[in-house]
Amino acid sequence: MNNNMKKPLSFGEILDQTFRIVKTNFGSLFMISFLVMAPILIIQSIMLALSGRDLFSSIDPNESFFDQILNDPYVQGYELGYAAGDLFQESLILLSSLLVIFATPLIAGATVWGVKHARDGESFMAKDMLKKASKRYWPLLGGTFLLGLIIFGIMFAFFMFVFLTLLVMIPLQPIAGIPILILLIIGFILGAGLLFTRWSLYLPATLFERVAPGLAKSWRLTKRQTWKFFGMFIVLAIIIGIFSSIFELLLGWLGDSVLYQLLYNFLTMITSIIFTVGYSVMYFDARVRQEATDLKDMIDEYDVTERP
Repeated sequence: MNNNMKKPLSFGEILDQTFRIVKTNFGSLFMISFLVMAPILIIQSIMLALSGRDLFSSIDPNESFFDQILNDPYVQGYELGYAAGDLFQESLILLSSLLVIFATPLIAGATVWGVKHARDGESFMAKDMLKKASKRYWPLLGGTFLLGLIIFGIMFAFFMFVFLTLLVMIPLQPIAGIPILILLIIGFILGAGLLFTRWSLYLPATLFERVAPGLAKSWRLTKRQTWKFFGMFIVLAIIIGIFSSIFELLLGWLGDSVLYQLLYNFLTMITSIIFTVGYSVMYFDARVRQEATDLKDMIDEYDVTERP
């Protein structure tokens, strides 16, 4: 695989390299997530059990499959658990969810390091990758929070704009308001998706290039690659969505039990590996392309200065 280190990749080659890396190094990549997430998942499971969730199944065996779907056990189970649960228990569940947010930059950073070793044709240990990522943890966390705040601000501004627009238009043109709303939503999804793509490589840029928060570096790396990477994010999201849907259908009989939540969290760890590996391959491809562009610019500049 190290033969492709200096070779720019096409859309299909990025996907191919992503799944080859996942297949070849799945054990080490999974251990990166497991070592960090295992204590958090144990806390979540204990708190869910204490709050009243069934351990193995929250589905009534006398209900049909369609009745189970219509009754939506997830929503019912959550509402009942929240109403009957102790405030302290609910606070611990919220705390465990916050721990996942704080753990994400460390897991993602260690996975990116693992992908780098895999692309170099080297084996790696999960604990070593976590140690490397931990050295840049605070810049990674800061960049993650900053990007989250930016995205929240953009979404808030958009929804306020849509609300005010509809507030003015519906009394005047109620029929025209619906297609305008649809166009606004499509435009926002496309625009926000492309904008997020331009900033998305902040994490590996912060990890390897000693910049923080890495948004400006990501903007340069994704130049002329935005549509390709945007499409790659969509494809990865579709693949993960298919896996998740199949899982929910197969294990729907467990309802909203503790076991279901635990298994679903393990599935999320696996799908996150696929996404993060693809994300990492995109970064290394972007860096190879930028280095080639910078080298070409240097050669062109040298040729111009050397001409008589």
